[in-house]
Amino acid sequence: MANEVRVKLTEEQKAKIKEGTGKDMTEIRVQSFGSNPASAPDHLSPKASARFSARNSAKLSAKNAARFSARNSAKLSAKQSAKLSAKQSAKLSAKQSAKLSAKNSAKLSARATARNSARNSAKSAF
Repeated sequence: MANEVRVKLTEEQKAKIKEGTGKDMTEIRVQSFGSNPASAPDHLSPKASARFSARNSAKLSAKNAARFSARNSAKLSAKQSAKLSAKQSAKLSAKQSAKLSAKNSAKLSARATARNSARNSAKSAF
């Protein structure tokens, strides 16, 4: 057994194992069976590496696309909202201004007409 490791247990470890399992053990033996992840090498096979790389690339691409899409959507929405708000505000302001101007103009015109009418009446009375 080429890839085998034996670890001698301390008295405390032996007691814990006996308490938990009911068995007496003096050592623990660990073996490598090829595909055991605990004994796998630090590097990945080319196939696993390609799969890992493709998965991460797809994940990153999707994340960036979602971020870009969300940013553009928010920007467009804010732009349209601001444009509409400004348009409505300008429209309302112009309407109010025109209404006030017409009202003031009518008042002035009525005053002037009343004044002229009063003068003319006074002149014709004499």
